[in-house]
Amino acid sequence: MTDKTDKTGKTDQTNRTASCGCGDKPTSDCACQSTAKPLTPAAREMAEELYKSLTMGTDSYLHMLPHVGDSRLQTNMTGALCFYEKQTGKVKAILDAAGVEAKEGGAMAKMSARAGIAMNTAMDKTDSHISEMLIEGCTMSVTTALKLQKHAEGKEGCDELAAICREWAEFEERHIETLKEFL
Repeated sequence: MTDKTDKTGKTDQTNRTASCGCGDKPTSDCACQSTAKPLTPAAREMAEELYKSLTMGTDSYLHMLPHVGDSRLQTNMTGALCFYEKQTGKVKAILDAAGVEAKEGGAMAKMSARAGIAMNTAMDKTDSHISEMLIEGCTMSVTTALKLQKHAEGKEGCDELAAICREWAEFEERHIETLKEFL
């Protein structure tokens, strides 16, 4: 990220290779360049994986919600969706601050999850069955969150991400308990 000076003494910044999160041409005084907080490789890997997992959870809730008949279960799921969006926003902010593009899970993984939801709800649209599906998904989320948290322990730059994982796991465990009343 160095500026080139030509023979006339003019600075050329058009050949800089830095990416700019604000969409402007990168310059040394660009706000997104000056506030970048580099992530350690472990933190970057963890943030990217956490972002993918949280966006998959959000996508799953969005695709299950229209199949729910009970207004109490809809409210419960909407609250969970808000939590997912908040946590996703936290992780995205960390990635953005580091100048790393937040990428969602792959198209095949999303299509597979959506197909599973469609198939399961086509066979049984009862709130009890949807609650069971949600409990299974929450259990997988707890496992993912705890694995990511354990992976982060003792690694430089991962404290904030580990805290997000801890919050996620605790939320999912509480959410499982509230979903049991709909079985």
